Amino acid sequence: MFPFLFLSGCATLYNPATEKKELVFITTPMEVALGKNTAMQVAKQYTFIKDPQQANRVTEIGEKVAKVSDRTDLKYHFAVVSDKEINAFTMPGGYIYINSGLLEITNDDELACVIGHEIGHVAARHIAKKLQTQLGYEILMNIALQNTSVRQMQQAIGVTFNLVELGYSREDELLSDRLGAKYAYKAGYNPNAMITFLKKLKEKNKDEMGPVFLRSHPYTSQRIQMLEKEIPA
Repeated sequence: MFPFLFLSGCATLYNPATEKKELVFITTPMEVALGKNTAMQVAKQYTFIKDPQQANRVTEIGEKVAKVSDRTDLKYHFAVVSDKEINAFTMPGGYIYINSGLLEITNDDELACVIGHEIGHVAARHIAKKLQTQLGYEILMNIALQNTSVRQMQQAIGVTFNLVELGYSREDELLSDRLGAKYAYKAGYNPNAMITFLKKLKEKNKDEMGPVFLRSHPYTSQRIQMLEKEIPA
């Protein structure tokens, strides 16, 4: 039954997040299986904040935003990383990580927009499309069927980490900004908070070459200009 499910998923389908028809053969079971294994490696490499107030804040806002996103066919997981750097990142299958440093400078509206941005990457299948190119169908299917070798799994996790570290294309990042504001608005938050958050980043990193969240994204000023054109004041 599973193999048929995978093969049937290899088709050109309309993605509401990108508003395009896309050829995607990495299915949700494949993505979730890889995400689960990658998340275990993340847990070994990072220290998570155990303060329930901070963790609950991220989870509650994250679940509200995820519920109104363009992708609800998986369960999202949220965690707070103990790191003062203003950053957030996403692993396959809906695993979203927010640095404690980012929490310190954001109100709930801004946090909702940031989480929405990360969910936007998941909904648009940005990393999934990269993974299917880098890993191929056979490895991804073996991971989903729990039929992969230790070597294959280590390779897949390594590729995933590298892709996340390299960041996304400028087009992908700008789309995720728009999706983040859209999802935050649908969840009841102020979409203009995406702009106020980016202005905070710009102020803290005047050379625009600061944390990974900035280095892997288009210049902050460009992102602000785009959002100011699209979001009503």
